[in-house]
This record gives sequence, structure tokens and C-alpha cells, in this order.
Amino acid sequence: MPERAEGGQPDHADSQVREIVSAITAVADARLTEIAGAIVTRLVGEIEYFATDQPILDQLNAGAADNFAITMAILRHDIEIEAVGPSAPATELARLLAQRDIPITALEHAYRLYQDSVVRWCLQELALRSESATVTAGAALEITTLVSAHVNLIAQQLLSTYEFERDAWRLRRSASRSARINDLLANRHVEVEPTERILGYHLGQYHLGIVMWTDRAQSPEVGLAHLESAATALACQLGTSAPPLFEARDEHMARAWVPLGDADTVDSERLSAVKRRWDSPVIVAIGQPREGVEGFVRTHTEADLARVVVQASESPGPGIVCASDLGAVMLMCNDLSATRAWVTDILGPLGIDDSAAAQLRATLREFLRTGGSYAAAADALHMHKNSVAYRLKKIEDQLGRSVRDHRLNLEIALELAFWLGSAVLTQD
Repeated sequence: MPERAEGGQPDHADSQVREIVSAITAVADARLTEIAGAIVTRLVGEIEYFATDQPILDQLNAGAADNFAITMAILRHDIEIEAVGPSAPATELARLLAQRDIPITALEHAYRLYQDSVVRWCLQELALRSESATVTAGAALEITTLVSAHVNLIAQQLLSTYEFERDAWRLRRSASRSARINDLLANRHVEVEPTERILGYHLGQYHLGIVMWTDRAQSPEVGLAHLESAATALACQLGTSAPPLFEARDEHMARAWVPLGDADTVDSERLSAVKRRWDSPVIVAIGQPREGVEGFVRTHTEADLARVVVQASESPGPGIVCASDLGAVMLMCNDLSATRAWVTDILGPLGIDDSAAAQLRATLREFLRTGGSYAAAADALHMHKNSVAYRLKKIEDQLGRSVRDHRLNLEIALELAFWLGSAVLTQD
């Protein structure tokens, strides 16, 4: 309220300020629809998120005139600022922005633009009505102070509404998405189109299932941040144009599906390059490209089996492991004690967990992987062909038989030893 001069009467300049502010608000009331429309046009023109979203436009149009009328009432001192809460359209706008994951900065920007638009219009009207510098300054100060206080109060309340709705919406959406994913993985009947809308993901394409996790010694916030960014980075590095479907399982583990569209394979050279360059703290297990709803399930199952292999191993492994690299190893991790006994039976002395046996296992594994070629194995191991022959003679002496006997069992046992390490080897 204006200060009073000596004798208890309002100062003449203050009285003129009140008269001019009242006159400005009277003009505003008469031109309410026009001014509110101009404010909405400015908001839509300067905030990209608003331009193409009809429900947002509806709330802007519904609330603009009411908001402006309330601001004018505050300038007339018809109501106290603290007695005014956000209008229903303003509250609904904040909720819509949160549900669409539109950044909170868009809401803040909208109210700064509203404040600037109101003050600018009032000052333009003020310039037409006052020739006194003292009165003009006083009216400008009162307008900017009251409008700023009103907008700040409403904006703070709506930012709280936004944050509450964002958290609640994410929980509801996450629960709904998780329920649909679990239905798919459990082979329950689902309606494809509604499920796709909920997931935001197309099921009628090729999928690459991935399971990823971080060290549980990390803080939950770090773990979750790494997981989602790792899924996005992996999809990008594999050359996919659409984002992956991501679902956190807990604070340190997540599953995701990379959309491959019509591609039934992943570029092997690109994947190899990604594996070599992977420096994220996230460990990733990858299934094979599979198609459709059944493929959505199968590629995830393969990725999860690859995860079991990696986690069963007690030695640190590569950052990215592909199910296609593991073969039958994935099927033999449910009972490690039985697997360890079988590896010991097949490898005998080669199944001891020491460096000498590891060197012989590596030579035999490469020899069998290269089709039993001394020359190819030597190239792969970067050693002379005679050295390979010497080691193979030593291996056969320890096994008591030719390495070509029971070759399939040897290959599987060597793969188990390679991937699982000390988890299936005999301690010396």
C-alpha cells in the first residue's frame, strides 16, 4: 500500500501512481482476450515444446486470460498475492509437461516470458498516461514489484507440482512398462498394439537383447546413471537410429533391447570395435538378433545366460560378452559343482588352476578352434609351428590320448575353463 505523508493523507504522487495503475488495469480488463492471446502466441513461438502439442496449447489458451485477470486484480490491490494460487489450467499444464518428460526449464521459461510480457505491456500503457518522471518511476516500480512477486510465488508452486507429478508419473509408467515386459518374457498373451504404445517400442522387428550391470560397491545413483547411458551408447555405436527399450531391474542391473529394424545381423566388425573400445564400468551381456515377439524373449534369454556365465566366473572378464561367443558354455552354469567335476574328468592335469596348465589349455584351445592346423594355431598364438607341435605332444602325454579323441568334449571343457576360470578348475 502507498506510504502516507504527514497528517495521515496519502502523498499526492502516490495517489497519482494508484490512479494510473488502476487506469492501466481497466484497459487490460477491456482488452483481456486480445492481450492473453498475444502472450500465448509469444509462449508458443519461443518454447519449442509447446508448438505441436495440442493438449498443452489447450491449457495455455484456457488459462491465459484467467492468469492475466488475476495479475491485474493484484495490481489494483483487489486481492493479496499470498491469497492467490495457480489456476486449474496452469496446474494441468505443469502436470502435462511432467508426463511428457519436457524439461522443467520449459515451465520456468514460460513464467519468465509471462512476467516479461505483462510488465512490458503495462509499461507501454504507462508511457501513454504519465508525463511526470516521479509518477512514472513510482508506477513502474509498483508494477514490476507486484508482478514479479506474483509470478515467483505461482512459479514455485507449479515447479513443485511438476516435480511431484514427474516422480509419480515415472513410477506409474515404469510399473506399467515392467508389467508388460514381464508378461512378454513369461510368454503370457499380450495385445501387441497396446503393449507397443505402453513400451514406446515396436515388437515386429529384429531385437538385440542386452543385460548390463555394475559393481555393487558403487553408489546406486552412479550405477543407474551408468546403466542407462551405457545402453544408449551401445545402441549408438552399433549404428541403430532408434533408442533402446531400457528397464532398470534394480540399482545395479538393467535389461534392454536394441531395435534393429529389418537387420537380422549386427555388423561383426563394428561390434568387435565396440568391444575393444569399451571403457565403461558397466559389464554387458548380449544375445543374438531375433525377430518378433518370440525373438524379443529369446534374445533376452540368451543375454541373461551370458550374464550367468560372466558372473559365475571368479576372474575379471571382458566388458562386453556375446552369447554367440559362449556356445554350450551358457547351458552348463546352473550347477557349477557338477560342471567342475566334468571339466576335471575331461581335462585331467590340464584342469589345474596354474600358469603352466593355462598355457597348455590356451595352445590346445586355439589348435582345435583353427581346425587342427599347426600353422594356423601358431599364427594365432604368435609362436613357431614347432613350438605348437611340442606343446601338443606334451598335452597328449598328460591326457594319455590323442587330442583328436573325444574332441567335442575337449572343446567344451576348454571353453568352460576359458570363460569360467577358477570357478571350474582344480586348485593345485
